[in-house]
Amino acid sequence: MPNARRADGYRQAMRAHGLEEWIDVVSTSYTQEGGYRGAHELLARPRRPTAVFAGADIVAMGVLEAVAEAGLSVPGDISVGGYDNTTFAAFGPISLTSVDQAGHEIGRNAARLLVERITDRRRPSVQVRLSPTLVPRRTTARPPE
Repeated sequence: MPNARRADGYRQAMRAHGLEEWIDVVSTSYTQEGGYRGAHELLARPRRPTAVFAGADIVAMGVLEAVAEAGLSVPGDISVGGYDNTTFAAFGPISLTSVDQAGHEIGRNAARLLVERITDRRRPSVQVRLSPTLVPRRTTARPPE
């Protein structure tokens, strides 16, 4: 499941940077409503987070809504990041920091490999690995001092 792999990657990165005590994962649905509910849960904790990484951009939209409703500012009080780098993440009013998983490149490779396999059924299978990249925008900043 992609969501489990993303959560594992988050945990590994936090440990690698000596931030294990700050690891906090809320499991919710990959929807705007899920992000909203998850953010409410995080904001109700005694130690409010300085950042929230949502496993998908649509989830981050719910997080942004809950943070605004709580009277907090993004990124002044809390940074918010998403995953997928969807078209709406780049819209000026949203300007969501997001991880780009190279979806277009994945699609191009899949189509090319399919055509090659149809052309030559004896062709060996191929595995293509792409690295995601962070696309920083206006929803993230250094934590307040």
